[in-house]
Amino acid sequence: MKIKPGMHVVILMGGIGSEREISLKSGQACSNALKENGFKVTELDFNSSIINKLISLKPDVCFNALHGHYGEDGNIQGLLNILKIPYTHSGVFTSAIAMHKIHFKKLITKVTENMINPICFPKTLEFKEGNFLSVKDYNGPYVIKPINGGSSVGVLIIKNNNEAPTKNKWPINNNLMAENLVGTRELTVTVLKERPLCVTEIETGKENDFYNYNAKYKNGRSFHQLPAKIPNLTSQKAMEWALNAHKIIGCNGISRSDFRYDPVDDELFMLEINTQPGMTKTSLAPEQAAFCKIDMIKMVKILIEEAKYEC
Repeated sequence: MKIKPGMHVVILMGGIGSEREISLKSGQACSNALKENGFKVTELDFNSSIINKLISLKPDVCFNALHGHYGEDGNIQGLLNILKIPYTHSGVFTSAIAMHKIHFKKLITKVTENMINPICFPKTLEFKEGNFLSVKDYNGPYVIKPINGGSSVGVLIIKNNNEAPTKNKWPINNNLMAENLVGTRELTVTVLKERPLCVTEIETGKENDFYNYNAKYKNGRSFHQLPAKIPNLTSQKAMEWALNAHKIIGCNGISRSDFRYDPVDDELFMLEINTQPGMTKTSLAPEQAAFCKIDMIKMVKILIEEAKYEC
């Protein structure tokens, strides 16, 4: 959208899910950057009265800083479409597909299977019947995670079936999936306005088995190596996969794709795509943008320029 002087931007932040704290931090960081751009900014904590508040505020555009359920799964996007309020980030279909890890994996696998460089994922495993979350026809290490979720909330690595947890370890209504554990190195790529920025390798401390919630958002729990010290061909493949996935599901403005890399067999695996990547001080997307000479002020301006609603 065309930016005009004095535009009123409402930042949607907070929410009621497990990622509320991170959303508030992302929203505050974006709010500060938007004010630096000269926008009139209103910070709006998402709750059940959101419709009346938006109608009353009459924003020119909404900056979506919500994470997880309602903000990242297509719900708030559908509401903003109905109200005909332009908004940043991706639309309804894209958000819903990206949020559902199994649907996303199936779609991307099918679309790219006949390409020269098809996108590969870890194998989806089937749970056995019973009270324990053990898997069928597989005895190696595997990962259990929510089908719909982010910020690594509820993700657990299981070394073998003998260590399988009981189902009551997770909320009753939280649908889960399992995948074989692949690779030893964690990589990520941000795509900004259909430009893959770079590849970051995420190294975590000994107290973290993987890039979990604490490693992501607590200072000193992880180290980001950018650009990642991996073979050039692997780096190019990761950026190509990130851009292809971004385009295939129709991401708008920004996305961040996460990968696992096996340096022994030189194998790369995509894990998921995030349509609402974190924008906190320790977040990967702003860090990659800064590496490419795009500061936070310019980054949020780009996202506002890309804002729209779906007819």
